[in-house]
Amino acid sequence: MIASLLTSAGLGLGAGINAYATLLVFGLVARWQPAIFHDELARFFAATPVLIVVGVLYLIEFAADKVPTVDHVWDLIHTLIRPAAGALVAWAAVSDKIPHGAVILASVIAGGAALGAHITKATVRGASTMGTAGLGNPVLALLEDVFAFINAVIAIFLPWLVIVMMFALGMMFVVYRRMRGARA
Repeated sequence: MIASLLTSAGLGLGAGINAYATLLVFGLVARWQPAIFHDELARFFAATPVLIVVGVLYLIEFAADKVPTVDHVWDLIHTLIRPAAGALVAWAAVSDKIPHGAVILASVIAGGAALGAHITKATVRGASTMGTAGLGNPVLALLEDVFAFINAVIAIFLPWLVIVMMFALGMMFVVYRRMRGARA
C-alpha cells in the first residue's frame, strides 16, 4: 500500500511540473504493460485517441514553455489542470491495488503534490524571468520536461525513489528562497 501511495505522490509531483508528459508516460506504460494497471481509467489513458491528444498537448506545452511570457500564461492556465491531472492519474494508477478509501487519499496526496510542484515551478520560473529577462526559461523548461518524464518512470517502477524526488524538489525551493533572501 505504501508503494501505491508513493506512486501516486510521484505521478502527482510530475503532473505538477508537466501534466502531459506524466500522462503520456503513464498511458504508454498502461498500454505496453497492461498487467501493471488493470483499472478502467488506466485503460482509458492507454487508448490510442487519448494518447494522441495527450501527445499533441505535450507538444503544445513543449513549445509554449520555451517562450518567455507565453510560459507564464500557460502556467496560469494550468494552475487548476495540473493538480486535477495529478489526482486523476493517481486514481488510475492505484484504484485496483488498494482499498477505495486509500484511493481517495492517494488522489488527494497526488493532487496536493501536483499543486505544490506547480507552485514551485511557477515561482522558480518567475525568478528566472526576473533574473535572466526570460533567457533562462527555455533551459529550465527542458530540465522540467526531462524531470517529468524520468519522474513518471520512477514513480511507476521505483516508487520508493519518489521520496528522493520530493526531497530534491523541496530543496530547490529552499535554495531559491535563500538566494532570494540573500539578494534582498
